[in-house]
Amino acid sequence: MKMQFWVITILLAFLLIFGQANASEKDDGKPQVPKVVIEALEKAYPEAKDVEFEKEMLDGKVVYEAEFKLNNSEYEVLFDADGKMLQIEETLDVKALPEPLIQAISKAYPNATIEDAEKVTKPDGTFSVYEVEIKNEGKKIELELDASGKILKSEQD
Repeated sequence: MKMQFWVITILLAFLLIFGQANASEKDDGKPQVPKVVIEALEKAYPEAKDVEFEKEMLDGKVVYEAEFKLNNSEYEVLFDADGKMLQIEETLDVKALPEPLIQAISKAYPNATIEDAEKVTKPDGTFSVYEVEIKNEGKKIELELDASGKILKSEQD
């Protein structure tokens, strides 16, 4: 009985010691963001709140997506590894979508419900596309549309 007690005690001690060592080596799941990217975000959006970064690949290159809130809107801003801003996505209220977009979606997907919408702009503020997520017959579909409502891309989840 004493032998069993000491074996269990020693095993527990090893687990505690090595468990703590491994815990300190674990990645916290957050990407290592270059300082230049963080500085670029802080310069462009000094009032940004609740910033979270994700490391992604775009056209074979590493990019960093910063998600944050600003003035009751949600943003996703892409930066390259050198801190150059690549694009800005602003979440829109579905009710704020321009009428030509709503008409184009209704024509192409008469039974669809618009779930989410984002306006994508270039760093200089010029319009790029609208990204709209719809639900049609139980399927989620992501659409890219131009300002006139022309569907440029359709992708099913």
